[in-house]
Amino acid sequence: MTMRGLLWFIFSLATLSVRAEEEIAPATVATVRGVVLDETGAPLPGASVWLKGTTVGAGTNAKGEFVLALRKSGQQILCFSFTGYKPQEYVWEGKEDADLTIRLEPARNSLDEVVITGTRTPKPLKEVPVLTRVVSEREIKQINPLDFRNLLEFALPGLQFGKAHGSNLPTLKFQGAEGGYVLFLVDGERIGGEGANGNIDFERIDVDNIARIEVVKGAMSALYGAQAMGGVVNIITKNADRPFTADLSARVGSRDEMKYSASVGTKLNRFSSYTTFSYRKSDPYEVEDQEGQVQEVHGRDSVWRDTSARGSSVVLGYDVWSLNERLGYSFTDALKAEMSVGYYRNNLQNPYELDGIQDRFSTLTINPKLNYLLDENHLLTFSYMLDNYVKKEVYSDGFPDRKTMQDLTNTARLNYSGKLAERHTLTAGVEVNTQKMHHYWFDDNSLLDYTQQNYVLYVQEEWKANEAFSLVAGVRSDCHSHYGFHPSPNISLMYRWAGLSLRGGYGMGFRLPTLKELHSAYPMGGFGFMIYGNEDLKPEESHQGTLSVEYTKGVFNGSVSGYYTKYRNEIYLGTYEEEDGTLAQKYYNHESSRKTGVDVMGQVRLDGGFTLNASYSYVNTHADREGYNTSVFRPHSLTFTANYARQVGKVRTSAALNGRWLSKVDVWNKDDDGNYVLTPYYAYTSVDLNLGARFPRGFRLALGLNNLMNFKAKNAATDSSVIPQRGIEVVGTLGINLADLLKL
Repeated sequence: MTMRGLLWFIFSLATLSVRAEEEIAPATVATVRGVVLDETGAPLPGASVWLKGTTVGAGTNAKGEFVLALRKSGQQILCFSFTGYKPQEYVWEGKEDADLTIRLEPARNSLDEVVITGTRTPKPLKEVPVLTRVVSEREIKQINPLDFRNLLEFALPGLQFGKAHGSNLPTLKFQGAEGGYVLFLVDGERIGGEGANGNIDFERIDVDNIARIEVVKGAMSALYGAQAMGGVVNIITKNADRPFTADLSARVGSRDEMKYSASVGTKLNRFSSYTTFSYRKSDPYEVEDQEGQVQEVHGRDSVWRDTSARGSSVVLGYDVWSLNERLGYSFTDALKAEMSVGYYRNNLQNPYELDGIQDRFSTLTINPKLNYLLDENHLLTFSYMLDNYVKKEVYSDGFPDRKTMQDLTNTARLNYSGKLAERHTLTAGVEVNTQKMHHYWFDDNSLLDYTQQNYVLYVQEEWKANEAFSLVAGVRSDCHSHYGFHPSPNISLMYRWAGLSLRGGYGMGFRLPTLKELHSAYPMGGFGFMIYGNEDLKPEESHQGTLSVEYTKGVFNGSVSGYYTKYRNEIYLGTYEEEDGTLAQKYYNHESSRKTGVDVMGQVRLDGGFTLNASYSYVNTHADREGYNTSVFRPHSLTFTANYARQVGKVRTSAALNGRWLSKVDVWNKDDDGNYVLTPYYAYTSVDLNLGARFPRGFRLALGLNNLMNFKAKNAATDSSVIPQRGIEVVGTLGINLADLLKL
């Protein structure tokens, strides 16, 4: 279906629905008004109110007030929710107008948080058999990150960002898996484009537009497939939550960085709109080694130590503009249309680029969606995603821009979810993915664009045998234009008893070779060798088993989870000698590899405003080569957050201490003479302190001290596994909520 045909289909369906509504839908039969309060009796602005089993909802204003127009009589259920509070339901008898006062109770832990990624069906975290980690909006505010990369580093143990050789762009490793093994979604739709090799462009994610992040580790869901072997990171963006909302914020750092954001929106019975804009800029910087790097060299007959001169490492800057619009309208109680449009542009700041030449990344996304409730228990969703990602070389001397890369992806999906019986929930769908890519790694002389298509059928069922035991099982079948049919089954089980939850599962995942891995023919400038693709590559496969124990009692929630993953046909870039004696690189398949790991997490919410979070991760990615470890992944990592909030008069104050530690790892590489060279990657520590205050009428101030311990890497030049820091940074943030200022 072409883009024009798709939009015409959506418009026609919406028009028919409006006409049907005009003919058969009754006018408003009753109006429910009310106020939503917290445990102290104070109003909760932005609380969600909706009619269960319909697409109709509203938000509360600055006084906690809401108005909901109902268009049918009879008993109905009103649902109320607010982040950090227990959801609540109210049964309206449907006889006359009503005035309600709803008082919500604080959640003692995060298990009442509603998630959708593992099953595409909204449900509380405590009831999801698929092991899921949630980064809430509250945690994001505590971390107060400048960008998406900084947020993930503090929020997820077992995750490490480094730099790609050559481009210096950020690269991701998660639980030992490369960035290309982790599937990133925005509101359930995959992100196209490429930053560093195999990684998305992390700068395109606007932190100020994130409502929460849901992480499903490993290939434990049949709903996603290719690229999801290492896990799924679903970024849920914000939507309007009040009849009128508007917010302005400015952030300035002492290390030549700044960020300005604005948002405006409205949420009424049937219409919602939310617009966000942000501009952020960070200058590039250079970090020098504290001392010359000492390397140990193991030759065939001897061992010696060599001290190199002090080196340096460059961290790229960025100049980013982003604009996002999200619209929604309920044509009837059963039919709702949504449309999300986003634009992003980044002028990369690289001090070593040639004079007058700058890399520019940009993307345009269009995501229409239709939700149709067949009845209270059955939902049909049609969605389409266009993602056009472009990289250009921009010349300041009047020459026209040169497009060096374009990744155009289209995804259309029809998804059904519903209860087939009292204890059976089914999710099933069909999906079509197409990709067209032009890349500077392809043969420049041929000017070829390469394409691929993937057709998907998936089905997943959740069986809740009783209140204690539930099971999710499914299979995803991908039919690729080049690789043909490939099934991926999975199963997850959960047993709950008192405050104890046991989860276990098996998932099979696979990753298709990228167009770049298949078709590259790139002269690696400055290094004197070619990089070639390999059209004979096989898809990678993974088999993962997981087991976790979670315990919750009162204010405490803790878990221990372990996993074992075996990979087959891993794709790697290997070096070989051509006939003329020159070296070249080519993509090949490994036979197999294994990764194991353990995650330990704990949270305590104490009376008096204290919240403590800690997470530890151990990952065994030891890559043995003739008895030497060549893996750069640090096996041990720890993250923690200590947060304190207190009401002082009319001012809400807060303090958050966020920390991150990565262990040392000894990395060996084989040089051109056949010697093994040891490069130690030293332990890494980062601690941030954030102090904040919220004043009446919507004003807020924050002061941050980043890298509080003034950590600096010993060997920034050779350690590509982390982003080096350059000392303490002071950050100030000023924000104002215009809806609170105007009491709307």
